[in-house]
Amino acid sequence: MPIRRSTRIAFLVAAGVLLLVGLARFTPVWLETPDSSTDVLQRLELLTYDWRARAAFAAKGPAATNLAAIFIDDEGLRLINETLEYHWPLPRQLFGRVLRELSAQGAARVACDVFFLDRHKDYAETRMALPDGRVVSSDEFLGYQLRELGNVVLGTPGELVEGRWQALPPIPTLRTNALALGYASADRDADGVLRRVRPYQDDPHLGRIWHLGILLVAGRLGLDLDQVAERPGELRLSSTNGTPDLAIPLDREGLFYADWSLAWNDPRIFKASFTDLLDFDGYRHEEGAVLEPVLQDYLVVIGSLGSGSNISDVGATPLSRETYLVSLHWNVANSLLTGRFIRPPSTGEEALCILAMGALSAVLTWRLRPVVALVILVLTMVAYIWAGVWVFVQWRYWLPLVSPLGGAMLMTHLCMVTYRTVFEQRERRHLRSRFVKLVSPEVVDELLAQERVAVGGSMRPLTVMFADVRGFTRMTEQEQIEAQQMLAQEGLQGPAAESFLEERAQATLANVSELLAIIADEVKRYSGTLDKYIGDCVMAFWGAPVRSEAQAVLAVRAAVESQRAIAALNARRQELNEARTEENRTRMSRGERPLPMVPLLSLGIGINTGTAVVGFMGSDAHFVNYTVFGREVNLASRLEGLAEKGQIIISAATFKQLEARAPELAARCVSRPPRAVKGIAEPVAIHEVTWSDEPPGDG
Repeated sequence: MPIRRSTRIAFLVAAGVLLLVGLARFTPVWLETPDSSTDVLQRLELLTYDWRARAAFAAKGPAATNLAAIFIDDEGLRLINETLEYHWPLPRQLFGRVLRELSAQGAARVACDVFFLDRHKDYAETRMALPDGRVVSSDEFLGYQLRELGNVVLGTPGELVEGRWQALPPIPTLRTNALALGYASADRDADGVLRRVRPYQDDPHLGRIWHLGILLVAGRLGLDLDQVAERPGELRLSSTNGTPDLAIPLDREGLFYADWSLAWNDPRIFKASFTDLLDFDGYRHEEGAVLEPVLQDYLVVIGSLGSGSNISDVGATPLSRETYLVSLHWNVANSLLTGRFIRPPSTGEEALCILAMGALSAVLTWRLRPVVALVILVLTMVAYIWAGVWVFVQWRYWLPLVSPLGGAMLMTHLCMVTYRTVFEQRERRHLRSRFVKLVSPEVVDELLAQERVAVGGSMRPLTVMFADVRGFTRMTEQEQIEAQQMLAQEGLQGPAAESFLEERAQATLANVSELLAIIADEVKRYSGTLDKYIGDCVMAFWGAPVRSEAQAVLAVRAAVESQRAIAALNARRQELNEARTEENRTRMSRGERPLPMVPLLSLGIGINTGTAVVGFMGSDAHFVNYTVFGREVNLASRLEGLAEKGQIIISAATFKQLEARAPELAARCVSRPPRAVKGIAEPVAIHEVTWSDEPPGDG
C-alpha cells in the first residue's frame, strides 16, 4: 500500500476515534438528558472535578469578611433540653428570641435554613409577651420578630407534583412576615454528590423562589431579582447600587457549580451557637446588659450541625463524603460577594480540547516510534492535568480532562498504534518480498530495522556496477551452428529435433545462469542491491535502499571477488572439458553422441560513483522494479563497454572514494588513458582495478 494512502487511512482512523468520543460525550447533551449513568465520560469527569475542588479548597481562596453562622448543634440541644426542658422541634419563640438578638447585634440579613412547615402546638409555657404587653403563641412571637427585623429569609423545600416543582412553604404566620422565601433543597447529582446549585425554582402559586444563598447577599449587592437576563450558559443579575451586573455561569440544566471554598468551621466565618444567642438575648432583655454589636452588618446563616435524625443535614460534596450542607449557603453567598464562580467549559470549548488532544496524539503516534510517542503523550497528559488543576485553583475554570485525555488522546494513540502495527507488518512483508532477492538477508534486516523506510523516488549518492559476460553472443551463435550440424549428421527431425535443441538451449542457459548467479551472490555478500539482469549483463548498485558511506569500496570488492570467482569457475570448467575430451573419444568409438564442451566465459565490469535517482518504477498491477537511473548510471554502463575480458574499469569518482576509504584497494588500481564515451562530450578519466596476483599490463 502506498505510504500516502496508508497515512490517509491512519488519520481516517484517528478521525473515527474522535467522532466516537465526541458522540459518546455530546449525545447526552444533544438529547438534553441529565448527567446519569448513560453519560459515562461526564461521570468520570465529575470525579476529576471533585479532586480539583479539594485542591482549590486547600489553597484557601478569597473569602468575604462579613459572613456569620449560627449553629444548632447536639450540645446546644442538650443544654436546651436540660435547662428549658424543650425537645425538638423547638418552640418557635426560641427562634424569635435568636432573631431579636441578631437584630440587636445589627445583622444586615439573616437566612434561616430551618423549615417551619407545620404549626407548633400552643402551650402556656411557650408563649411570649410582646412589647405592648400582649402574650402570644410561640408561632406568633416568631412572626412578630420576623416582621420587626424585616430582613429574614426563610428556607423552603419543595416537591414534584405531576412533574412540576411546588414549594413546601412555612406556615402563613411566618411566610407573610418574612422578607422572602429561599429555595433550600439540595440538588444532588446522579452519584449523590452535591456539586451544583439551582439559582431558583418557579412555584405555580408563589412565583419565583430564589436560592437561599442568593437572597442572603441580594441586598448587599443591590441585586434586582426582578430584572434578570438568562441565556444559555449564563444568568445575569442586574445591580441597582452602581456595582457591575453579576453574571453566574450555568450548565446545560440551568444550574451553577458551588465554589466550596469555606468549610463549616472556617476561621474566616464568625461562628456562634444557637444557645449563645439565646443567652445573649436573656442578658439583654432580662438583666438589662449592654452588649457590643459584634454582628454589625453581617450576613448570617442559621442552620443545623446536629446528628439526630430530625435535624441532621449531612451529605456528600466534592470536599467529603460527609459535609454539613448548611455550609452550601455561605459558599454560594461567598461566590456572589467575591465574584468567583466555577466556569464549566462550553460544548465548543470541550470539543476543541478533544480535537486538539486527538490531533496531537495522531501526529505523534504516526510520526514517532510508539514508545517515544507514548512517553511524549504521557508527559503531555501530566502537563495538561497540571494545567487543569492550576487554572481551576487560580480562576475556577474547569478544563475538561477525561474526554480530551482518556477519550481522544489515549484512544487515538491505541487505535493508531494498532493500525500502525498492522500496516508496518504488512509493509515489512511487502518490502521483504521485494528485496529478499535483490539484496542480502542482512541488508533486508537492516532495512526493516530502520525507523523510516524510504524506498520512494529520491536523489542519492550511489555506486553503480554493470557486469557483462564477454563472448556470450558469439558463443550462442557457435552453439546454434554446431546444433544444426548435429541434427543434419544424425538426421533428427520432428519431436526428436525439438527435444535436442531444447536440451542444448537449457544447457546454454544453465551455463550463463551459473555465471550470473556468482555475480549476484558477490553483490549480495558485499551489501549491494541487485537491480536486474539485462540479457547476459548484471546491473547492481550500492547506497540504496540502505545508505552506505563505503559504497564504492563495497562495489569494487564485489567486482574483484566476482572476477576471481569466474576465474575459479573457468578453471573447473577447463578441467571438465579436458575430461569430456577423453570421454568423447570413447563415446565416438561406440557411435554415441559426444558430450558438448562447457564454455569458458569472462566478465567486463564497469563501476561509477555519483548522484542518481533511485526508487520503484512500474505499477503494482504489472511489474515493479527497484532501480536507478540518471547520467551516472549511463556512465557506469559506458565504462562496462570499455572493459575488456577480465577487466574492471572504474571512474575517477569511484577511485577517489577508494583513496579515501580503502588505500590498499586504491593501490591495486592502474590509471588508464581517458576515453571518449557516448553521450559525454569530454573524455572520461578511468582506472583499471587489478584483481589477480599477476601484475597488470601498462595498457
